Amino acid sequence: MPHAAAREMRSPILSIHPYVPAIEQEGDVICSMASRGECDHRLVAEVRPEFSDGTSPRWRVCGEWLTSHPSAIAHITTNGFQEPVVP
Repeated sequence: MPHAAAREMRSPILSIHPYVPAIEQEGDVICSMASRGECDHRLVAEVRPEFSDGTSPRWRVCGEWLTSHPSAIAHITTNGFQEPVVP
């Protein structure tokens, strides 16, 4: 299912950690940033934004979000990926 048009993130991305291997969505393991659970693509990375209160949650994202979201593309272009996460 395609995602709605990507909106700019309010919080900057600190890091993007690829999942090796990608993981299937099931239970509470969902594409948290892209569509709040309305996505059935495999999860390919963990994105860590920095909120204004200084916290840095870990959000799981699918490849479609990672390759189409302007904030993710800008971060990857400038900083690349960080160390992989093994789920």
